[in-house]
Amino acid sequence: MKSARYDLTLHIVLAFFICVCTGCFTVKNSAGFTYEKLEMTAYNALLADSTDHTLIDVRTRGEYKRSHLEGAMNRSYFAFNYRKACSAVDGNKLVFVYCQTCHRSPLAARKLKRLGFRRVVDLKGGYQHWHKDMVPLGK
Repeated sequence: MKSARYDLTLHIVLAFFICVCTGCFTVKNSAGFTYEKLEMTAYNALLADSTDHTLIDVRTRGEYKRSHLEGAMNRSYFAFNYRKACSAVDGNKLVFVYCQTCHRSPLAARKLKRLGFRRVVDLKGGYQHWHKDMVPLGK
């Protein structure tokens, strides 16, 4: 019995690493769609310089309520209605996304790509690396 549980755990861990290594968390550019993953300072500079954009926090409602970037709308990637909630956003605008650790946001960006969004910029490392001297935090 113990051996079977160990084997199952091992298979799950291996499957996770295969997904990571084979690009499960990558988003490919294509005709009409660009995805960029930027370091915090570059992300902040582009966010500050752009006037016509949408900022989407794809973390859960609880994470968003604790703290978020000022001006961000919450569209939790785990929400049942994520696609519907995002379809109300203008996909022709520059869209900034972020999550806590940069694991959900690439997956969210792939869904945005399928919804016809044109350009998505992701925060490399996620919100956990955000410094308070960047764009103000909303509470």
